[in-house]
Amino acid sequence: MKKILIVFSALLLMHNGAYCQNDNPRLYNRSSLYSVLLVDPSKRMSQEIINSFLELPVPDKYNDHNLSLRYIVVAKRDQKSRDLEQNLSEFIYQNQIPKRMIAKWFDRDLTDGSFDVSTIMERGYYNASVSDISVAMKSQRGYAMLSDAGEQLIKNSFLIINNITYVDKEQNAQIVAGVFSIMGAAFGMAGGGVGSLGKSVSDLAQSISKTVAGFTVKVNTLLYQLEWNDEIANAFYSQYYYDKSGFDKQKKQAFENEKDLFKLKYIGEVTAISDKTVMRGLKSPDEVFRKVLARAIDKNIVALQKEFVVFKVVVPVYQVQGDKVLVQIGLKEGVSANSKYEVIERVEDANGNITYQRKGIIKPIPNKIWDNRYMAVEEEADNALLKYTTFEVVSGNGFYPGMLVREIR
Repeated sequence: MKKILIVFSALLLMHNGAYCQNDNPRLYNRSSLYSVLLVDPSKRMSQEIINSFLELPVPDKYNDHNLSLRYIVVAKRDQKSRDLEQNLSEFIYQNQIPKRMIAKWFDRDLTDGSFDVSTIMERGYYNASVSDISVAMKSQRGYAMLSDAGEQLIKNSFLIINNITYVDKEQNAQIVAGVFSIMGAAFGMAGGGVGSLGKSVSDLAQSISKTVAGFTVKVNTLLYQLEWNDEIANAFYSQYYYDKSGFDKQKKQAFENEKDLFKLKYIGEVTAISDKTVMRGLKSPDEVFRKVLARAIDKNIVALQKEFVVFKVVVPVYQVQGDKVLVQIGLKEGVSANSKYEVIERVEDANGNITYQRKGIIKPIPNKIWDNRYMAVEEEADNALLKYTTFEVVSGNGFYPGMLVREIR
């Protein structure tokens, strides 16, 4: 785990049958997400924040693009600075985060500096015909596929920096810290599920739920997008790229020295407050932290998707049952009774160029929205055991598994 102290003041889709699931990973190109925590060690429970954050899974509608650097430690005065975004951008530049994200995309070997396209192939668009970069760039179809892969995969890589504050007021922080100490003792006393009073761990959590009802998390999330275009791609392939079969010391050194070609573009930010936490199903203080944190971050991700089109989640149709369309998204992705989604078909021409065509509009059936939020099953939430949300057709027809679904305003 790489821990960095910043002193800002100093450095300042294919159809395989109309009624069955298609699990082909190349059906669609998910965006890739790198998630970082901004933490102030002077705040109470900062270590619990870090520990909980590192245990959270990447949202399953994104590819995991996390690097070894997962959290940034800042001084209290820097966290409140009006220039936080500018200072973070400087940190991103100084630590070559965009270049490291590119290196992960192309599976760079730190020993010999070579690249390959295994990750890109796995994530859904390259195939054997374009796995050799030098050959692909010499053919119209191969180059078109390389270009589309970059456009649909690499360009859709995002960094989110989560600035998290658990409690707004110091007095509340002291109360909450005390409550969690009590919880720890109570859970320890429970000894595998039953305490001296005969209560289950779940009952113990329920008994203190009123005490922690006012416990909230404030999360400010900043969104960045990895820049990738033909100019950057051409420079990368021609100046830096080589595979295992052709070690090139000069290219290796050139890539390591490069500081300006690869960039992350600041998109925007949102701030949200966590909802009231349901204690049912929680078995330890750590689970409380993770649940509160996961749901607050997911809430911000949904807000970012609604605010910035480039960050909208795109998922495939899971199944079609008569006039109903099943999609594996739910409350975690912000699906509500008022949501509307377009259904898109991806079309590839003879040269490998990809276009997208809207085929219709669907909307969720209110009582059939999947509750797929973090720990919803343990909470015994309504519809937590569903595996998808059921949509009805507003317009269009001929839908099939593998078509893409994206929310519209």
